[in-house]
Amino acid sequence: MKALHHHAPRARGFTLLEVIIVLAITALVLGAVYSLAQGTLLLADDVRRAERRDARMQAFTTFCEQMLMDLPATALMNLRTTEERGQYLTRLELEHVRSPFDETPDCRVALFTQGKPGGGMRLMLTCEDASAVLFEDLVQCEWTVLQAATQQWAPVWSEAGKPTLIKLVMEQAGGDVAERVFWIAPAEAVTQKMH
Repeated sequence: MKALHHHAPRARGFTLLEVIIVLAITALVLGAVYSLAQGTLLLADDVRRAERRDARMQAFTTFCEQMLMDLPATALMNLRTTEERGQYLTRLELEHVRSPFDETPDCRVALFTQGKPGGGMRLMLTCEDASAVLFEDLVQCEWTVLQAATQQWAPVWSEAGKPTLIKLVMEQAGGDVAERVFWIAPAEAVTQKMH
């Protein structure tokens, strides 16, 4: 007679190889999720930086439009450009204008660039004893005026009176080149506006 042998079912578990494969797949998935999250955060930071850069440029443009449009009839303008270590640095001075800091009349206001050690430049605003850094991260900042006689843009203005148009070409680090042209009201228009 044959003996019946019953084999108890053996408990089946995962082999070491299967556990290692599952861990490897889990590590790959977590790495991909982390890379995706990191990339999303970096992109969000880039977008915020670009928005701040654009907002600053828009605020500066509005400031310049207002300042140049409201020049008094007695205002004088002086623009000069110099080259320093391969950079063109400009200085725009306005005399007999209101202070942008506290509206004090008959002030001298200057917008000028300074070269920075290691490259780049900053844009400064000064009026009497007050000053402010408007931009720290400029690659380019050049003012030019339209010469009426030649109809050419020139980096220098020292004539009596004011030009009709002034152009600003500006580039912040990591940004696009922005070109803005501002209209300067003739002295007659300002005088008529005041009456």
